Amino acid sequence: MPDYTRFDRRVDSIVAELRTEWSPEVPDLSADRRREIARWLHAHADQAAQVAYDRTPTGFCRTITVTAEDVERVAEGEVPSERRPGAPGPT
Repeated sequence: MPDYTRFDRRVDSIVAELRTEWSPEVPDLSADRRREIARWLHAHADQAAQVAYDRTPTGFCRTITVTAEDVERVAEGEVPSERRPGAPGPT
């Protein structure tokens, strides 16, 4: 049985819905910064610390739980802050 609690390129190819959750350990961030981080992580889901998939009638819902580690990587410049046209926005 597949493991739906880590990034899986095959499952990710049929993701129909995006969801973002924030770990309680994440520091206070502005709404714009949260959107930016979430957008980047969903565009590069293989680099998120916590990814989970839930089955839906039309495919899968990908949930990324943003951790302090993710935020730290962005702050240290390991993950460039960018806004890509057409990149999926989290819900």
